Amino acid sequence: MARRQWTWTKLQMSRAEKVKAVVTDLRQYWPLTLRQIYYQLVSKGDIKNNRSQYNMLSRLVKWMRIDNMLPWRALEDRSRTVTAKRGYEKVEDFVRSEMDGFLRGYARCLIQGQDKHIEVWTEKDALFRIFSEVVWPYCIRAVVCRGYSSVTFIADFYNRAQKAIMKSQQPVVLYFGDLDPSGVQMLEATIETLENELGLWGVEFKRIALNPEHIEIYNLPFDPTAAKISDPRYKRYVERYGRIAVELDALHPAQLEKMIRKAIEAEIDMSLFDVQQQIEHRDYDRLQALRDHIEESFDEFRKEMFY
Repeated sequence: MARRQWTWTKLQMSRAEKVKAVVTDLRQYWPLTLRQIYYQLVSKGDIKNNRSQYNMLSRLVKWMRIDNMLPWRALEDRSRTVTAKRGYEKVEDFVRSEMDGFLRGYARCLIQGQDKHIEVWTEKDALFRIFSEVVWPYCIRAVVCRGYSSVTFIADFYNRAQKAIMKSQQPVVLYFGDLDPSGVQMLEATIETLENELGLWGVEFKRIALNPEHIEIYNLPFDPTAAKISDPRYKRYVERYGRIAVELDALHPAQLEKMIRKAIEAEIDMSLFDVQQQIEHRDYDRLQALRDHIEESFDEFRKEMFY
């Protein structure tokens, strides 16, 4: 039975070319989410910022992939999970795998000795890959606080912050979220619970993005009607920020990466950080020497056992 075909009109082909341009521009950030592509097209003025255009883009991208106009690996679906398959076909495969990874993967904590305990929070699960990759070299946590945080989530942070305080460190949270009534109030609600209900004071919460000035700096698309009047947080939000609403996804990933790095390095003593990196490099050399010595001894044993 022949599969269903998509009708490629001149308009659809024109839109497809714009999508390909965005996906190519963001190649180093693959796999992308549909939302990332959508907001980049909105920021370029290629499509309007509304639900019908998002739905149109969803259909278009689906058929671009089916018809081999976009690589399947260019996008991901973060809302579904597939577990890894258990087991090895041969014991030799297991041994080889273990030896390949033996004494590899060491990483020194490069922020030991710092005065601050830093975490980077974002409300955007779809952008977690970007955040996790940027913070990894700094040995700090990236945290997704999607939606209004549960007391369980807040209590977990409470415990991490208390441990930091006991080590004479200042807990600092660098926050990245949407610039809309909910995106602003989510953080405020978390602070309220942490301070007035759990009794933990003194944590520094810094809203890094999005802020009103970023709209002009990065030429971000904003929709005055996106902030719903029916939202109980609307009136207070408008008094503070005006009738603007922008999602964090509208930032180009390269811009977002720079903002994350700049915010982190503004809090870290980089001279101490550099010292820890030098120690880490010496540790690598020592581990490699030990690995070489053990592998030489193990090769003979492996030959006797399996060959």
